[in-house]
Amino acid sequence: MTSITTSGQVRGQCPVPTAARAPHTVTAAAAAHRRFNARLEDPARRAPRVFRSLLGRIHRLLPGFLRRRVPVTFIGYALINGSGFVIDIAFLWLFYERLHWFYPLAVTVGYAIAGVYSLLLNRWLNFQSHGSLTSQGSRYAVGLVSQYVIFILGLSSLLHLVGVNAELARFTSACCEGIYLYVLMRLWVFRGTPEPAAA
Repeated sequence: MTSITTSGQVRGQCPVPTAARAPHTVTAAAAAHRRFNARLEDPARRAPRVFRSLLGRIHRLLPGFLRRRVPVTFIGYALINGSGFVIDIAFLWLFYERLHWFYPLAVTVGYAIAGVYSLLLNRWLNFQSHGSLTSQGSRYAVGLVSQYVIFILGLSSLLHLVGVNAELARFTSACCEGIYLYVLMRLWVFRGTPEPAAA
């Protein structure tokens, strides 16, 4: 009759040597290590770290009085929304100058494309927020609509109507809307997201 010892081994059978189990343990540990390194190398995880490091370097280049007053996320916002503005202008040129769309429609479509780009990159790279994308997107949409009415349709269209070049009118309104949208993002859209420590 077979009995079981208090150590959990069946009496009459030889225990498995520790050395025999070691290769399986080593293999499992190596596999886990490879999975961990793969996650670290995933661009979705690496890119925010690289972007934040770049922002820190730029922030350290600022003069002391500016460094104390300019948030790190404002630099990221300026980089992302600056490139978003180039996208906006490119689509405005395409829709209005080449396809001859009605000006407010051309501005609206280009603005919407640049807005989605700005929200996703600011959330992922700049503020690195893990909140609900639906809630943040809804708040951002409210901000975009208010900004759109005040600066894009209002100021930009007014300048265009008085004879200012379409791209220059858009550029002028963008200078006004930039601060407005950053403050909205910092205080409302991504509220609760901590500002990275200044260098």
